[in-house]
Amino acid sequence: MLFTLIINAAAFLAIGTQARYFKRADGITISSSKPVARRAPSEIVVTSAVLPLTKRPATGASAARRASLSSLVTIANGSTTTITSLETGEEFSAEVTIGTSSFELIIDTGSSDTWVVETGFTCTSLDTGRKTTEASCEFGPYYTKSSTFSQISGETFSIEYGDGEELTGIVGTEDVTIAGIELNTEIALVTAAEWEGDGTTSGLLGLAYKALTSAYRGNTQEVYNPIFTNMYSKGLIPNDYFSLLIERDNSGPSGYLALGGVPDVAFTQNFTSTPIIITNIEGYPDSYDFYTINIVNIQLNGAAVSSSGGSSVEYIIDSGTTLNYVPTSVSKKINAAFSPAATYSDDEGAYIVSCTAKAPAVSIDIGGTLFPINPLDLILDAGDGTCITGFMDGGTSTTEDIFILGDVFQKNVVTLFDVGATTIQFAGREFYVSDDTV
Repeated sequence: MLFTLIINAAAFLAIGTQARYFKRADGITISSSKPVARRAPSEIVVTSAVLPLTKRPATGASAARRASLSSLVTIANGSTTTITSLETGEEFSAEVTIGTSSFELIIDTGSSDTWVVETGFTCTSLDTGRKTTEASCEFGPYYTKSSTFSQISGETFSIEYGDGEELTGIVGTEDVTIAGIELNTEIALVTAAEWEGDGTTSGLLGLAYKALTSAYRGNTQEVYNPIFTNMYSKGLIPNDYFSLLIERDNSGPSGYLALGGVPDVAFTQNFTSTPIIITNIEGYPDSYDFYTINIVNIQLNGAAVSSSGGSSVEYIIDSGTTLNYVPTSVSKKINAAFSPAATYSDDEGAYIVSCTAKAPAVSIDIGGTLFPINPLDLILDAGDGTCITGFMDGGTSTTEDIFILGDVFQKNVVTLFDVGATTIQFAGREFYVSDDTV
């Protein structure tokens, strides 16, 4: 596939904490630049339309980990939808209406396409590479073409993710409703999948920039406006930003995706902004793709960890990844600071730690503001009495590796993706009460 994206994130297939990223080609280098913002960081408004999620039990490997519902108050401006945590906080889904039916879609700030699996698709086993039953791919309900779907002649959908999953299909326009916002927008229908689902979700809602869209005409990428870009360009939301708040608890919705504002959840609106970086990759369009930033550093027990930040170290802010992926030397120092120390397991592909270990004090310094990570988020229950840490080895090269701040970090902030101002804004959350004690 042309324009295959480039991310080197270690896979953790045992419990599924890896991001579903585009497969990276070896030897390709990455450079970046900071764009001139079109305007100052946006004024923050509270959203009004709230779409509560119906809790649905996940199946198989996707045992549900739900989080608490915070109080919401209806106030004018913007739209909000709650999100539900799947697996060990790994993925988040929201109810989206496509055509005349509603589906649970994974919410992903690290990709751009909105896609849903179509009735009659072909499923291929990730383990054997052979055709198998539809049920083996473990999707939720399947989409059947409605009278409002219009296929785009000559365009196909094709994407390969870093964990080996592959999807192909067709591209068209369809009526989509999310958080009460209705629009006709381009989506993909998956007709062939090599996929390990959670038994609940039927597709994915991508919120990244249009450079990452995966429509093709032959071998040529056909870039199109993703759903969020369409919402703002058509005047359907008042502000060209969205925000994400991820909760921690085991019961209730896991957080909120707010379109055009922030959710009305208790936090201090003391936002710190940092520029979104243009990530330039050899053979890839020079445009915004992921929501990538620089950080000042990572602090461990009050001291800055060498090589953890600065202009040469780039971090994706991604809701589709549970763990934080940091430079190799940084992950070693942080994991050695647990008491007792965490040890890397080749079998599990992660740092294993005692479930009763004492976690170190870890903070992320962004723009001179420290954002502490709650110790509850630094030790994750992987099942069967095994626990892992929240920090993984993301690689050694600042020219070939892009690192990730995943849900372990994002549970401790409100993240505002200020697209119009080309910045990301963060507001810290105090260490809130949680029924997730591991």
